[in-house]
Amino acid sequence: MKAARKEAKLTQVQLAERVGIDQSVISSLERGKYRGSSHTVAIAYALGVSPRWLSSGAGEMRETSNVSNLLPRRPAEGNAELIDHEVIEGSEPLRPDEVMLPVFREVEFAAGDGCATQVIENHGAEERFSLPRLSRAGVQPENAALAIVKGDSMCPAINDGATIGIDKGSRSVVDGKIYALDHDGMLRVKRLYRMPLNRVRVVSENSEEYPEEVYSLADPDAPKILGRVFWWENFD
Repeated sequence: MKAARKEAKLTQVQLAERVGIDQSVISSLERGKYRGSSHTVAIAYALGVSPRWLSSGAGEMRETSNVSNLLPRRPAEGNAELIDHEVIEGSEPLRPDEVMLPVFREVEFAAGDGCATQVIENHGAEERFSLPRLSRAGVQPENAALAIVKGDSMCPAINDGATIGIDKGSRSVVDGKIYALDHDGMLRVKRLYRMPLNRVRVVSENSEEYPEEVYSLADPDAPKILGRVFWWENFD
């Protein structure tokens, strides 16, 4: 980072101003105090270098065929603004602004006299995702995963079949936020609210058809929090 900053003829203060963070963050990263940062992609854009090179040293410092496409686009005339798609499909090689994320899935396994369901991360499934999206959400790539929502309990906020992004590093309950849950082998997506005595309210967006539930987090039958949902795909 220091080499790229020097080449760009920027001081730590100037780089911090471009990224919108405190100068102390730049200083700590350059001194090796932190191994990574949620601002890595934004810093790479400000320096005009590959995010992959900046974070790991892999590839070229500047990948000219890609870097120009990663810069924020200017607003179009009127009130419309051009934005890039965030989930990328296809079998072409990863771009510097992409990462492969594991996918949570429900799978069946033999249990006693029949079959049971278990929520398993990855299980061989991965999808491309945008590093800028993770950076804007403050999510570390190693803590990110995807899942597919089933059912209409979270409509109209999250529709049946939508892809969601899960921050596995954020499992503390913040009232009203949406979380992915492993509930006895079932993958559920709900809003959570804290209650006294270590209890939690589990609330569906479609509350008319799906009444809220209350659990004690110490109860073995309570849902297990997989992580906070930081992004979801919606469509009509």
